[in-house]
Amino acid sequence: MPFSLSKLTFRTKIFLLLFGLVILQMSVMVWHFETTLYKSIKHQVGTRALIQAKEISSDPALIKQIQSNDLTALQKNIARLATISDASFIVIGDKNGIRLAHPVKERIGLPMTGGDNAGVLERGESYTSLRKGSLGYGFRGKTPIFDQQQNIIGVVSVGYLLNRFDQWIDLYMTPLMIEILSVLALTSIAAWWFSRHIQNKMNKMEPEEIALALNLQKSILSSVYEGVIAIDRKGNFLTINHSARQLLKIEYDISYLKTRNIIEYVAHSEFFFRQPLVENIKDEVILFNDIYLIASRIAIFKNTELIGWVISFREKSDIDALTNELSQVQQHSDTLRVLRHEFSNRLATISGLIQMQRFDEVQQLISQENTSKQKLLDFIHQHVNLPQVAGLLLGKSLRAKELNISLIFDPTCHLSSLNSRLTEAELCAIIGNLIDNAFDATQHNPEVKSEVNVLITNAGNDLVIEVTDNGPGINPEMIDDIWKKGVTHKHDNRSHGIGLYLVNRYVTHANGFINVDNAEPQGCIFSVFIPNKC
Repeated sequence: MPFSLSKLTFRTKIFLLLFGLVILQMSVMVWHFETTLYKSIKHQVGTRALIQAKEISSDPALIKQIQSNDLTALQKNIARLATISDASFIVIGDKNGIRLAHPVKERIGLPMTGGDNAGVLERGESYTSLRKGSLGYGFRGKTPIFDQQQNIIGVVSVGYLLNRFDQWIDLYMTPLMIEILSVLALTSIAAWWFSRHIQNKMNKMEPEEIALALNLQKSILSSVYEGVIAIDRKGNFLTINHSARQLLKIEYDISYLKTRNIIEYVAHSEFFFRQPLVENIKDEVILFNDIYLIASRIAIFKNTELIGWVISFREKSDIDALTNELSQVQQHSDTLRVLRHEFSNRLATISGLIQMQRFDEVQQLISQENTSKQKLLDFIHQHVNLPQVAGLLLGKSLRAKELNISLIFDPTCHLSSLNSRLTEAELCAIIGNLIDNAFDATQHNPEVKSEVNVLITNAGNDLVIEVTDNGPGINPEMIDDIWKKGVTHKHDNRSHGIGLYLVNRYVTHANGFINVDNAEPQGCIFSVFIPNKC
């Protein structure tokens, strides 16, 4: 099977890349060092050879031996000099280039080889040359031998064979290669560790997996209906989806926003940095850029270190619309259920009276029922001009009758219009939750007849809602806790501790407040005051 780089892991590719670069750099360094060293040795050896040649050529004893043709003494003299010199050879030739002294005795008397004596014997020049002689290739320093009248009588050739060069280069290169191999080994270990570190930083994912994850993230953020923002601990943007930019009216995309801070684009951003920072916050009503939103905050951790938060939010009006629809459905359902139960009992009574032919009592019963219902309808119609609130109060009246609770509306009730910052759905949620809590409280005091009193009026400067029950009351130490989400004092499994939490949020955002007092002789009074718009 042919080898393919695409099958290698990212970590292996990083390691091979770093290792290959180090090998390339080391190779260039070694080549450059060897070339420079060779040139340096060549220059030094040539200079040394030439200097020795000039020193030997100026020796009076040598000149005298050549003039007298005393070859035996000349050869002994050159042999002595060869023992104290590091040169590979010392050769003496006469003015015709015939060897007078040579390391190999058999070659004495033969012409000097290499073809580089012309400049010395003909022009009296001194120089170095690289030639192949009888002993092999080498650098040679050549200089003429002059007599007292400055006539050329011979030539001195001092040479260093190239195998000496290899020895010198090896002498310098061996420590260098040891150092390079050590650096290479350490670099390999460092490259392997670095590639492992990089992949750990990438959560051990391959680049293709990271690209896929980023594309999935973009697709998910784009498909989410809610606005989503991620920020770091300093409040700098990490990501934001299209819905969030639309809701908050932010024109810039994330490529620009990554250099900006959340407080530059979101007013009332205290929600993002609310203490404790590590606590998750769920479904809070907040005000961002003059828009009421339902927001949640989730902390982001790196191991155990807090690094930021993800905030998701949606328009409160969307929730209000859904709440309104659900409330109306619930009201209709409760009303129909109560009416079915009540009228089935009435019809059974009427059926029995008819069978007993007591027609006057049947007529009286129908008249009483009609009068009772009409009085309630007339009262609500005259005092409450908001249809959703009127329907809610009618439904609660029927529910109270089913639970055998007296629901009494104060004669001074008056709700002609809604002039506060509340919506009608929010007002229904406040009234409905307060009445439901009063119903539950009265049922836990079986010693008295259950009774709930309701006052709703906006005749003054404030919208006032007052709900009184004759239940067991509330412990003063627990009043601050009843507004928290998830806190409930009801005993049925359907309670989620959300009713009074929503009441408090709606009232607070409408700039109102709530008083909770114990009633006399027993029970509890919830009083809500919300300022009307000027």
